[in-house]
Amino acid sequence: ASISVSSRTGQALPDGRAKITGCSALSVKLPVIPILDACFYHCSPFKKYFFSLAPVLEFDYLICGDCGKEFMDSYLMQHFDWATCDNCRDVEDKHKLITRTEAKEEYLLKDCDLDKREPVLRFIVKKNPHNSRWGEMKLYLKLQVIKRSLEVWGSEEALQEAKELRRDSREKMKQKKFDKKVKELRRAVRSSLWKKQASIHEHEYGPEENIDEDTYKKTCTVCGHELTYEKM
Repeated sequence: ASISVSSRTGQALPDGRAKITGCSALSVKLPVIPILDACFYHCSPFKKYFFSLAPVLEFDYLICGDCGKEFMDSYLMQHFDWATCDNCRDVEDKHKLITRTEAKEEYLLKDCDLDKREPVLRFIVKKNPHNSRWGEMKLYLKLQVIKRSLEVWGSEEALQEAKELRRDSREKMKQKKFDKKVKELRRAVRSSLWKKQASIHEHEYGPEENIDEDTYKKTCTVCGHELTYEKM
């Protein structure tokens, strides 16, 4: 059975009614639980009763930064501590997740900017969709990565200028590597042509010279090779 009470304690009367003491602001139906307190109460028709009120639950609702409505929990709040409800979550654009490599290359962030600078950026771990054997990927919330890059570089203009300088530097490095490869290729071609010409060289001897009674020699006018021979 249950009765209406308005406080946390009460006492039963002989006629079955409940005498309630204390605050009378609440009215909650709760079960009546008999408790034998002592021999007097055990032998007497008077018994002692206690009534327990259920705790009052209070929730701290969050405010969505996009729609302004209250919500209790969401995917972005749970994983990235970002106050956006699930109804407003835009996985394709605004709330897109990017890889650690993209965060470092596109927004010029270092490992310390992601792992040590406070507050440390939160991330989720997923298997690589291209090949599961390549290891797991760390995915960051793009909005938080952009915010961190502005903290590092100061402004969007400074970030773009740094990206242009890096791009120019990479282009110069690529050009140097290209020029070096072309130079090596030309050197290899000249070397192969010289070897080919050397392999098919034919001596062009000048007039013979008598250096002894029956001994003569000829000298190649191209390479200077001397041919010595005897005439019988």
